[in-house]
Amino acid sequence: MPEQEKIKYGLYDKKGNFICWRMTKRIKNEYGKYDVITARSKKSERDCRKKLEELIKEYYLELEDAKKRKPHSEMPFGEFADRWYRLNIELADCSDVNKLNYKGYVYKHIIPYFGEMRLCDITEDDCQMFMNKFLGYSKIFASKVRMTLRRIFKKAVKQKLIADNPADDIVLPKTVVNTRRPITEDERKMILRTAEWHYAGPMVLTMLYCGLRPVEIRRMTWKWIDFEKNTITVGKSKTKAGTGRILPMPPQLKTALAKQKLKGLSQTWVFTRPKSPDKQMDTDAFYSAWQNFIREMDIENGAEVYRNKIVNSVIAEDLTPYLLRHTFCTDCQAAGVPINVAKELMGHADISVTAKIYTHMTDEVFEMNRKRLEEFAEEKKKNADMA
Repeated sequence: MPEQEKIKYGLYDKKGNFICWRMTKRIKNEYGKYDVITARSKKSERDCRKKLEELIKEYYLELEDAKKRKPHSEMPFGEFADRWYRLNIELADCSDVNKLNYKGYVYKHIIPYFGEMRLCDITEDDCQMFMNKFLGYSKIFASKVRMTLRRIFKKAVKQKLIADNPADDIVLPKTVVNTRRPITEDERKMILRTAEWHYAGPMVLTMLYCGLRPVEIRRMTWKWIDFEKNTITVGKSKTKAGTGRILPMPPQLKTALAKQKLKGLSQTWVFTRPKSPDKQMDTDAFYSAWQNFIREMDIENGAEVYRNKIVNSVIAEDLTPYLLRHTFCTDCQAAGVPINVAKELMGHADISVTAKIYTHMTDEVFEMNRKRLEEFAEEKKKNADMA
């Protein structure tokens, strides 16, 4: 830290009598202000200087100790970001899903990039180069990563560790504006193959074949399932419209759920925690099961693994549980299910929500309706010729 020369002088009372020697030293701190250290001695100027040097030494020792106890401008960014997550997100009053998303942004993307860079050394260019890594990503995903980075630096500015937020003016690279999509046929094949042997297979198939929400999967009990009528009646759902809806259970799913019941993990819950099979599945257990399923599916289909870590994935990054629900809706469309019926199966309160998915015409749906129009036109032509 910048320092100024010692200032020395004697102190005298009003009558001119010598009181003591006094020496001061000004040291510029990390906030740009000066801390003043003062030593006094009645013995001698030399003794006063010695005391001042001891006080300066103590000052720097306390400074180093304080840096270990609390955030400071020279702290590694990764350490500060970890602290930010634990203090501001981990115990925050927000959903478990949001916490999990933040955890991914911070520990999977932000901290690995900035690594051991000091908080005070990170520039706007550093932040922009980081964001440019997300070229071609979903716009929503890239925006959330940027927002998280800005929040971390905003906290550092508020704590006066840095003067300005280097992420304030960074821009997104060219991204993809995605709405939720159905899974591809290749993804469907990979999912079905992995579901045959993976412990989370029945859970994944239930989302694929019935379009259940993650929260419905976690709440699913054996009372919901009627193996004789081949139906699933949703109990408590996320919405009023979703509660009580009845879904057909296709043979493939019936077989998987029957095998799940034979395991005898729980008399109540269909899906449970792997480490506590008698307990209801919670959010962490759900996403842990999903991530393990995707990891194993990735490896089975040729992902490159180094030291038990996937370094070259063959799975799309946007393959999330909710895509299976979206796929169920598009499957209803492809199968010719009327939109008003699909609305009930999906548990939507407003048919406009279902319509947004039904307007995403797949090649299969287009071809099916092309044939219908062709047949209709041919039939009309025959009727006209006969008239």
